[in-house]
Parts: sequence; C-alpha cells; structure tokens
Amino acid sequence: MNSLNLSDQSKNETEANVNVDLLQFEEDGRTIIYSPAFDLSGYGNNKEEAKASFEISIEEFFRYTLNKKTLFIELKRLGWKIKEGKFKKGNLESPHLASLTTENDYLAETLNNKQFTKYDQSIAMPV
Repeated sequence: MNSLNLSDQSKNETEANVNVDLLQFEEDGRTIIYSPAFDLSGYGNNKEEAKASFEISIEEFFRYTLNKKTLFIELKRLGWKIKEGKFKKGNLESPHLASLTTENDYLAETLNNKQFTKYDQSIAMPV
C-alpha cells in the first residue's frame, strides 16, 4: 500500500500529515486492514476492497468527531500526543505500536496470533 487517498484529502493548511502503522492480515477468508492508532479497520475480499473499506472508516471517524467537536478528545484517548498542548499542524504524534499492545486486546491478539504485514502509512488529518 503506497498511499492512502482519502476523498477529503487535499494539500492545504488545515491538514497535517501523520504517520501511522497499518496491519494487513487474513481473518475468516477476508482481508483486514487495521490501524491501531485509530482503532479502526476495513475489510474486503482482497487488499483493494479492504483498503477502500478502511478509507471509508477513517473518513467517517474524522467526519463524526469533527462534527461533534471531539476529535482532540478521541485522539488523546487513543494515546496520541499533541505537542505544546495545541491541536495544530505539525504538533501531532501517533502512538507507537509497542505502547498500544498493553491497552488494546485486539492488537495484542493480532500481533501474537496472526500472520500480518505492517505498513507505515501517511494520512492527512484535518486540524
């Protein structure tokens, strides 16, 4: 997976590119793409369908949390670091995979029991 092309993405001053880990694995005959940093996944019959499903999931996450004005709260709950106490471009850091394993049972099970491929993915996040 080279890039994540979200339909709402455009290079402008209201977005910050952040790097997150994505895990791809097979489960019950489906391809799953999972982001521990957002605790979101997408699935499909193949990699392309799973990627499209994940894109919808993350778009909905941003749409919902921005509409409810809870994006900052949700990211902090998920372990994100917001430098200098402000939510603005360049001040976001996604949680490290290793730090999430103690809090996230699904991630721990995936890492311990499934064959997976890990991707480092840049995602444009609205700020």
